[in-house]
Parts: sequence; C-alpha cells; structure tokens
Amino acid sequence: MQFWSKFSVVLIAALGISGCSSGNFLVYKDAKHFYVTSSGPELKRILCDSGDMDRIAKDSKLPAPLQKDLKDGICNSNKVKERLLATLEGMTKEQRTALKTAFQQNGYDINVVANC
Repeated sequence: MQFWSKFSVVLIAALGISGCSSGNFLVYKDAKHFYVTSSGPELKRILCDSGDMDRIAKDSKLPAPLQKDLKDGICNSNKVKERLLATLEGMTKEQRTALKTAFQQNGYDINVVANC
C-alpha cells in the first residue's frame, strides 16, 4: 500500500513537471486569457488585429525567421496548432524567456488567470 502511495506522488509530480515544460503558455490582457496556440476571435482581435504580435516579435529580438514563424503560427487564419507547438517547443529556454518577456513588455501577463 505504501508503495502505491509513493508511486502516485512521483507520477503526479512527473506529469506536472512535463506539463510545465511545454512551449505553450497562457497570456492575459484586457480581462481575456488564452493559450498562444489556441484559435479564436478573442486571440485574433487582441493579439493579431491590434498589431501586438508584430511588436512582441520585434521586441523579443529573436532571429528574423523565428519571429516570422511565431507571427505566422499565432496569427495565421489557417493556424495549425501542432506546427506552432513544435516551433515553441523547439525554442531554447532563453528564446522562450525572451518571447515571454516581450509579451510582458507589451502589457500581457503570462501564465496568470485573473479572478473574475
């Protein structure tokens, strides 16, 4: 019995850690939140139509091809979630940090959901 308790704790911790290492992340602005890999009118309006994603990509100072892949992956009307996830997961930790910092510099909260 004790073995299964320890095993369960280790399994839950491993699943939590693996989920946290995903390239996907939650962004929050103007009382709206969404994952960058999601699609929908709110993401498009807030992040793409406003021009924020262009500014975020530029402010991230990532290599130009990666900036383009991110902008296209997030704002393209033919969004392919798996392709965007692969791009995000292929980034180094430093690149993901630079991208998240650029989001924050442009008024977005990262991985925070407001209590409404």
